[in-house]
Amino acid sequence: MGKAFADMLPYTLGLIVSPFPVVAVIALLISVNGRTKALLFELTWLIMSWIVLLALIALLSALGATGHAKPAWLSWLALTIGVLLLLTALAGLRRAARRKRGETPQVPRWIAAMDTMTTPKIIGVAALLIVANPVNLASLAGGAIAAAHEPLPVGRQLILAAVFVVIGSIGVLAPYTTALTGGGEQRLQRMRGWLIRHNGALTLLLILVFGLLFLAKGLRGLLA
Repeated sequence: MGKAFADMLPYTLGLIVSPFPVVAVIALLISVNGRTKALLFELTWLIMSWIVLLALIALLSALGATGHAKPAWLSWLALTIGVLLLLTALAGLRRAARRKRGETPQVPRWIAAMDTMTTPKIIGVAALLIVANPVNLASLAGGAIAAAHEPLPVGRQLILAAVFVVIGSIGVLAPYTTALTGGGEQRLQRMRGWLIRHNGALTLLLILVFGLLFLAKGLRGLLA
């Protein structure tokens, strides 16, 4: 279990630093009944991340990824994910190069509408950010590949996935803690502005890092 967790740990970085979920929580916190809405978002995020991670682990285990002899297709899968992420990063860099210098980043419409969203929509956004965001999905996929390789009982897999998700959700949970302190709203506003301004750069950097990580993992498995 310790080895599996050590292999999974680097992939928590994508969840921790992913900016959009943090911006969403901040937008909810500074709205009416913000703490209740933010708590709902965070609970959905934790539960959905845990379910997706367990589903990926179960799928990979069913396909024969468990055991000391790592199958070749697992390395090809990691290699494919790495190439796709690098292509995504390249496309993002091209879009950034075409953007006018000094142009103010546009706030996504769904972020601007967070303070008026109903409960089902908040749950839907939290769930969608996990599976539709390439950084978050790649983080869970990397964690699943690492966990599925180790032959662990179901109970330990549940605990391992829960620990992975909690650590990976530190970034999403941090704004709620900030809101409980004095002057928290002003800090949240500054944090929100900074994340929106630098969201593109942060996302591209994470996609690039994860692309190289998956690429190295795949090549190492194929050349071993």
